[in-house]
Amino acid sequence: MAAERPSFVASLGSISPNGVVPAAGGAIVLDEAGTPIDAVGVTGHTSDNDENCALGGIAAAGLAAPG
Repeated sequence: MAAERPSFVASLGSISPNGVVPAAGGAIVLDEAGTPIDAVGVTGHTSDNDENCALGGIAAAGLAAPG
């Protein structure tokens, strides 16, 4: 993530002095027009499985995620 979004990761220091560990496991929820309306985060397994669960839940609710 840091390599893909260096500005985002660099900006986290000023809002979280105790540190942040960016990891996969979540997804943005889009409405019918493709506008972000919410987000879903999952934790408890590997980051890839967490993200797959988030995407599955979004799809099960009849909504969409980017990509």
